[in-house]
Amino acid sequence: MIAQELRLISKMIINELQAELIGQGHNATGSLVNSFKGRTILLPNSLVVEILMNRYGGAVDKGRKIGSKKVPLLALMQWIEDKAIASGDKEKKNIAFAIQQKIFQEGIPTKGSFKFSPNGRRKGFIDFVIDNKLDDILAKFEDSVFKDFDTLVNNITKDFNKKNK
Repeated sequence: MIAQELRLISKMIINELQAELIGQGHNATGSLVNSFKGRTILLPNSLVVEILMNRYGGAVDKGRKIGSKKVPLLALMQWIEDKAIASGDKEKKNIAFAIQQKIFQEGIPTKGSFKFSPNGRRKGFIDFVIDNKLDDILAKFEDSVFKDFDTLVNNITKDFNKKNK
């Protein structure tokens, strides 16, 4: 029963992460939004809910500092193509170079990027969900999870006591 409830908690957390990501305007291709996967692990002394996503999700979440390593032009050109901003290679490269320079000068999020954010945020989607949504999600399962957890602990204790008499 605990595993089933942990899977539901995982799905609810993923739904909130996806909603916040979209609310911040980060849904160019849907790749990141659709990459979330939940995994639940029952260990002897703990319960783990692990949320996985595409590797670049961390950069989307944290942003990029002014003057940091430049974003690769090929990645920007792919993004431009995915967003159908330009089609010719020369035009894509020129736009990608301009974006790369702007990011280098302003970091991410850039000042102009906030116009694409319905909720006014452009980074920190993970912390936002942890700080504002996680307690509500966990509260929905609190009684049943802890009841099942108490049963699990009691069974482990009984088994331990039997083996160590």
